[in-house]
Amino acid sequence: MNNSSEILTTPRFVITGGPGFGKSSIINELEKLGKECRHEISRSIIKEQLAIGGDVLPWKNLPAFSEVVLSKRLLQYEMCSGNQPVYFDRGVPDILAYLQFDGYVPNDSVLHAISIVKYQPVVFVTPPWKEIYCVDGERIESYEKACLLHEAIEKTYLNLGYSLVHVPCGSISQRVEFILSTSDKQLL
Repeated sequence: MNNSSEILTTPRFVITGGPGFGKSSIINELEKLGKECRHEISRSIIKEQLAIGGDVLPWKNLPAFSEVVLSKRLLQYEMCSGNQPVYFDRGVPDILAYLQFDGYVPNDSVLHAISIVKYQPVVFVTPPWKEIYCVDGERIESYEKACLLHEAIEKTYLNLGYSLVHVPCGSISQRVEFILSTSDKQLL
């Protein structure tokens, strides 16, 4: 795991919120602008499991799914270097939120990761936005459940001491500009 001097030199910003509220679109736009980004990995795991008929899926075996997500998120975290900001589509605390939301007690590996993986103290949150929400093969939650998950995610980050900054609804470019402007101010 990275040492504390690397954590200080590589600003890691999380963009989080309930499923389907625009995080991945924001990450994709940030990447088009040349920003270093770490994509959400849950959807790729779900696609892979569906393709092979596996059961490491959040709706079949959330603890096993969470372990795979955790290992990949830790790799994403460790792959950061330099002093330019890195933007993450979800962070390790999201795993805790999902587990607790579904009534699971997080195992030691999740709790240990949360204790050592630190992001910038300000976390960007994309709020519920019904107009852009859609269900597909990997996102099966109803809008109502997505809103409840959103609340659980916010509560988790707050309980861990992070400050939440809500990203206003608007065009992708407006949302990205808000995030870039706010993250730049955090680094001054």
